[in-house]
Amino acid sequence: MPIVGYSESGDEVFYTVAVKQGDQEVVEQIPAKQLLGTRPTLVELYEYKNDVTIETRIERRIEKMTTFPKRMQMMIVDYFEVGHIDVGMQLIENIFGLGKKPPFPLLLGLVNTILQPKAKFDRKELQRTHWLHCKRAHAILMDVLSLYGPEIYYPIWNQFKYFKLISSALAKLEDDDNYSELDTLELSKYSDFWDFTNGLLNNGTKNLESKCCRLVLDFFVNILQIDLKARLDDESRVKQSIFYKTVKLVNIKSYLNILFKKFPSRDENLFHLSGHILNMLITLSHFEKTDIVNQVYSKFKGMDAESCQQLMQAITYPTFLIEICDKALADTNVSQVEQQNLHFRSTHHKPLHLEKVLFYVLRTLPISKTLADIYRHVTIVSKYCMCVFSTASISQKRESAEANSAFDQEQLLLLVTCQNEALDGWEISLENAIENCTVYDLEIIEKIRWAIKLTRLTITEYL
Repeated sequence: MPIVGYSESGDEVFYTVAVKQGDQEVVEQIPAKQLLGTRPTLVELYEYKNDVTIETRIERRIEKMTTFPKRMQMMIVDYFEVGHIDVGMQLIENIFGLGKKPPFPLLLGLVNTILQPKAKFDRKELQRTHWLHCKRAHAILMDVLSLYGPEIYYPIWNQFKYFKLISSALAKLEDDDNYSELDTLELSKYSDFWDFTNGLLNNGTKNLESKCCRLVLDFFVNILQIDLKARLDDESRVKQSIFYKTVKLVNIKSYLNILFKKFPSRDENLFHLSGHILNMLITLSHFEKTDIVNQVYSKFKGMDAESCQQLMQAITYPTFLIEICDKALADTNVSQVEQQNLHFRSTHHKPLHLEKVLFYVLRTLPISKTLADIYRHVTIVSKYCMCVFSTASISQKRESAEANSAFDQEQLLLLVTCQNEALDGWEISLENAIENCTVYDLEIIEKIRWAIKLTRLTITEYL
């Protein structure tokens, strides 16, 4: 039952939902408040699908494009072969600008240009020139994704998905064209996408080779994301996505081990790429049962406060984060929680309900009394509250000046009457915990207090 659109009527938002009834598909209009209260993940999938980043630049797509003339294709290959990379890429850009599409072997040539052995670039001047070539090649590859529709992602990916077989597959593409001259050795060193990803995330360094591999991974991840998002309207099409075919969800732990082995990466670009891949795994988990929540939490519970923050920042699904935080907040000091509310410890958050936030979450404390653990606990509580209120907001509303809240009047009244007492009591308890710490670190204390302010702002500014 995917969401395929939304509309506004007065001060209310309706999602357009496609419901399959036998062999037929029925389209229904369902109020946003109803979906947020019953199936919030559907709304999140819709938002994920329509999160068009600058890399995709959908509006620039050209529907009808012819392939580069054969003569120009061979000329570009010749320039690449003799080392005139700049001239070859300039020709690609010039012909591309005229509405002609480059054939897939040339795209493969660009990938392998980026990955070519770095030993020959032994001088800084050569390294600088090569890096400029690589960034230019990457820009061309990304433009290919922005100018074409989803129909080309499979043909592109088919040149990359079995990395070791690229050379033989390439030779069969065009029997009458000498594409075999293009270097394919570097990419063929990797067995598949995950082998390439693992090598970069966990074995790479800050040298030129790793920087170049990062450009290629960025290209791959964009192909996978755009293709997956284009299929979210239909569960059967999701299972035909390229990314789905790269994984075996029953063995999801092995993929998470690759992503989390050195998480978070100090390299901001690698950090974001890891996040994109993780979000694709979470997306697939909505369509096929996996143990991903428990597997991610097993990594999360061993992280310090800063790492927890970065992981929560990387995940785009609020309901998934609530599930992770539910597990974390079950393992806390509940001495301040009233007896009648202890049952929230073992129950999940109920959409569009605030009882757990006000009477349990904001009364929990860390088991350990160190400043580091207090800080970690506060960041989890803060993110939990942000996600709860995020999943109670109708973010698509644009025209109405009314509040975007999906809470009913009873819950809004509960929020108004209880928020200050809950927040004040939580802050006082945390300040007392800080005073009882034996080690005084002003920097961490400031971070704790800032997180408390953010939490208070999230809740009090919601209305």
